[in-house]
Amino acid sequence: MEEPRPPTDAQPPAPEAEPPESLEALVPKRRLWPVFAVLGLVIAAAGLLAFRSMTTADPLRILVAIDLDGTWWEGSQPAARLADELGEHLAELGFDPVKGGDPKVMKALESAKDPKEAAKALGAGFIIEARLAPEIVEHPVKEGYFELRVDAPVTLTSLDKGTSTEGRIRGYSGATKKDRAMALLANSMASQALDAVIAQLMDHPSVREITEGSDIKLLERLASARRFVKDRAANLDRAAAAYAARAKEVEAEEQGRVTFLSPQAAEDLLVGTAEGGYFVKTADVSVFHSVRSRDLARSEALETVEWRPLDQPAVPTTDPGAVKPMWRGYHVYSYPSSQRDGDRAALVEDFFGWAKTITVVDRSGQSKRVRVDPEHRFVDPKLAPGGRFVAVYDRPEAGAQADLMVLDTDGGKEVFGFHTENQSLGGFAWLDETRLVFVYVPDASEDDAPHLAVVDVGKQPLSIERPFRAKPGEDLRNPAASNDGTKIVCVVDGDEPGIAVIDTATWRRKVYAAPGGASWPAFSPDAARVAFETRGAGGTDIAVLALSTGEIKKLTVGSAAERVPRFSADGKRVLFEVRYRDPVFPQKRSISRIASAAVEP
Repeated sequence: MEEPRPPTDAQPPAPEAEPPESLEALVPKRRLWPVFAVLGLVIAAAGLLAFRSMTTADPLRILVAIDLDGTWWEGSQPAARLADELGEHLAELGFDPVKGGDPKVMKALESAKDPKEAAKALGAGFIIEARLAPEIVEHPVKEGYFELRVDAPVTLTSLDKGTSTEGRIRGYSGATKKDRAMALLANSMASQALDAVIAQLMDHPSVREITEGSDIKLLERLASARRFVKDRAANLDRAAAAYAARAKEVEAEEQGRVTFLSPQAAEDLLVGTAEGGYFVKTADVSVFHSVRSRDLARSEALETVEWRPLDQPAVPTTDPGAVKPMWRGYHVYSYPSSQRDGDRAALVEDFFGWAKTITVVDRSGQSKRVRVDPEHRFVDPKLAPGGRFVAVYDRPEAGAQADLMVLDTDGGKEVFGFHTENQSLGGFAWLDETRLVFVYVPDASEDDAPHLAVVDVGKQPLSIERPFRAKPGEDLRNPAASNDGTKIVCVVDGDEPGIAVIDTATWRRKVYAAPGGASWPAFSPDAARVAFETRGAGGTDIAVLALSTGEIKKLTVGSAAERVPRFSADGKRVLFEVRYRDPVFPQKRSISRIASAAVEP
């Protein structure tokens, strides 16, 4: 049988091909370069994309470059504290603060010639810069105490546009160790730095392009920042309106008779008057919107003692146009006083509770600490005319009975001390450059009347005279002397209450009735009138007594508390404090504004 023959178009099976040993086996050598070119382009494009992602300005990426004893990438711990807290605030609002820890980030920061170059290399859209060079005050406390003060501009710069805006941050701190004081300062600066730049940051065109765009993810990311800025603006407007409205109410009550000299939100105390102006102690606060509480908060400025011209309205101490203060510090303990017809003031300075001083300052800014004590509490310092001596209440410890002490301001030597083991004190005043008068109440019997005692601290040996004694059952307080020392005025309570004017030549008195009571009397420069506090319908008012006629004229009639009257140097006006509750922080502080009223219409 014949075997079948294969079809004529059939082919024998081909052997399996071996895998190519190289690319050349697939593509001829002369045609390999296009392949490598394509691969190179792909790799280059990927690298360029990665590079651009690192270096293209991202409007939400921010480098915090605040120098506080160096920058954070240079190893400054205070700067790192500040940057970390500010970065945390920015991250909460949806931004991307540059952080350490990434070797590429640290290399860019350390190799750049300046922070702006580093920010560009890191693709940041903005940089927040400030150089905080704290003023360091080393206080003479036994254990040592460092006070740090900062007042510096903070700048927000757009790396893409090259535009900048500037705010300002102020603060202070204190501790027994400088490092600890720096750490405390850093912690307090972050919120201020955010407040100084956030409105400008959110209003920048590159950020506004996001907040006004349609990218849902980016809009959600900045939702917190948008709410924060909106709430911040509304709350700051509310605070400004509240201060303005309350000030308008208080001013309207006086019906145009009172001129207000302090800003609407001031906390000013009247220290004294002199030719052309007055001395004032300030304790200003700035209102800001806290990122932590999402509500209004207070930033307290350092307190000052200032000289202000009477014919110029004052501005807050944080305002660029504010006058240079005579003194600036953490806290003035009790009321300061000014030298009668002079250019100096005396104050008790508080070193963050660690010590108290008796300090004398002049209008040029020269200051001298006459006495420093970590335990004693000095109260109500009064400079003698001429400024050679300062008298002060001296409490050996908090809550103790006050002694009376007089110091020589040149060397701080105690020249007179009146100890109150068996007696009490009721006020003191200088008659002239060396004679001090004080109310002295012996405790020999409960109904013993107070005396006016006089001591001349410029004479040795010292002797205390008691030229005047009140009637039994009477009380004397708030003594004040006329400029020439010929008269003393006191408030008297008892069967014949009112204002007692005592002639220092004869030591005889005349009592003037004061309906509504009286406190803190003060003579006019010619000793013809006495200004004093008196009770009114809503608080205390200021009144003036004419000694020639006994006529009393009210200068104020408002619901606020008008206090501490002092005549201007020409005798034409009475200056005083106007006190009422702060409408924004009613539980925290009071407004106190210096005002004046004409003695004659």
